[in-house]
Amino acid sequence: MLVNVEAERVRNQFTKEEMAEKLGVSVKTYYNWINEERDVPSKKLKQMAVLFGTTMDYLVKGCSEAEQEKEVV
Repeated sequence: MLVNVEAERVRNQFTKEEMAEKLGVSVKTYYNWINEERDVPSKKLKQMAVLFGTTMDYLVKGCSEAEQEKEVV
């Protein structure tokens, strides 16, 4: 589930159209990713993580970064 992608998009004050442009994809492609109709390529997921200053795991797993650290321990 990509809930954190949308949460980060909103937190960073990007529109869906701006996100698509930043990722170099069409708005339709971005919508397909968010609606889980298509898988996000790992290259684009990494690009989003860099853009948001977070990890790919955080964007995909839907857990907080603090919870991620607990999982690693």
